[in-house]
Amino acid sequence: MLEAIVEKARATIEDGTDLALVVAGSGGAGALSEVVKSWLPEQTKDLGDETIAAIAGGLIWYFGDRLHDRLVPFGFGVLLEGVGAWSSEWVAGIIDMLKKKEA
Repeated sequence: MLEAIVEKARATIEDGTDLALVVAGSGGAGALSEVVKSWLPEQTKDLGDETIAAIAGGLIWYFGDRLHDRLVPFGFGVLLEGVGAWSSEWVAGIIDMLKKKEA
């Protein structure tokens, strides 16, 4: 399964336009999270923005080609931003434990 995900990720960026769409997706992840929350308020009330972005981005990345081929790299960017934000919070907590304790 992981191999299929890696292959799809490799096939996502084929030209400069795809790369620009990945960057645009990454930049628009927060706005997309707000759109999803406005349409699904009850289902998303307990989810963080990074979780919503990762889920929405993953769905757009995986199924976006059914609507338009250029949605795939946009969704990949949203997914990367969501996963990056989630892991940033997690890693920051671990790194904070390394701070020198005040005497």
